[in-house]
Amino acid sequence: MDAKITKKRLSHLLSYDWLKIVGLIAAAIIVWTLIFTMTATRITPAQQFTVLNYNGNVSLTRTKFSSMFSKAYNDGVFSYEVLETTEIDLPMSAEYAGTIMEARVATSEGDVIFVSETENTNYSYKIGEETYYDTYLQNLVSSYGYLLYNLDPHADDSFFGEMKTYVNRYYQNGNYETGTLNKEKVESDFRARIIKNKDKRFKKETQIVAGLEEEIKRIEKYAAALTEFYGYLDAGLIESTQTVVTNHETGETVREGIFSLNICPNKDTMGKLSDYVGYYKEYEDESGNKQQVLTAENMNVAFFNFEDVEEGFQYESLLFVNALIRQVQGA
Repeated sequence: MDAKITKKRLSHLLSYDWLKIVGLIAAAIIVWTLIFTMTATRITPAQQFTVLNYNGNVSLTRTKFSSMFSKAYNDGVFSYEVLETTEIDLPMSAEYAGTIMEARVATSEGDVIFVSETENTNYSYKIGEETYYDTYLQNLVSSYGYLLYNLDPHADDSFFGEMKTYVNRYYQNGNYETGTLNKEKVESDFRARIIKNKDKRFKKETQIVAGLEEEIKRIEKYAAALTEFYGYLDAGLIESTQTVVTNHETGETVREGIFSLNICPNKDTMGKLSDYVGYYKEYEDESGNKQQVLTAENMNVAFFNFEDVEEGFQYESLLFVNALIRQVQGA
């Protein structure tokens, strides 16, 4: 059989079969892309730290927030597990804000969210002849309270109670305030997690050893963050906020609890927070003209509680809030 390749045969092949050749090349590219996509290491919800800015607030891009957020990441505020940071402004329109929120929570995207206690004048209700408005915080709790942590600083079943329990697991005598870090326990759990998650970052022993050093720092950061937070609480720089959501038709309580922290309860001590996150407040000047001023008075922060975030890594939220308070105090 004459299988010799000639110019004539090659010309015929290209003339009649070029579509097949292009199709085969395209199919090969698609298959290769699918294989790469399916086998690539994916960022987990715990490895992406996302800050949401609720509608009613000024866009974070119009403040110093972005530079502060980047600096916090670059300066190692977060643990080694945080690989990406994202900030998301919800639009002023409540309609579109709700759509974006639904999309984000559906993919467990979000760690903390800024929300004010000011009235949301987009929605009103009447009791008798009087018109009332819920606050933005009440709106958030009404719609997404089931996804928010209990932020009671003194409750065992709250974010802080769970964080203490987690951190104390790694300290001698079970107390991070008085004990020393049990590095053997940290290493044991770290190695077990690597095997369980099949973490490709730690295939070699040298990588595991280096990772263990970062894991030790992570636990120590959490312990220090708790001490720092309660210091801010005692100093009055922040306060816990009790929120009550009611059914306006029946007057019954729908949801009640401490879902957020007021990170600007006093403008004298935390007023500069408005340089980073805030909203416009309307007032009348001496001439009776309406004016607006940017403020962060009673700005709150809430923490999301998604089930698919691995135990322990949700505490990055406190590292962020502490860093923001330090920045405001040092500004």
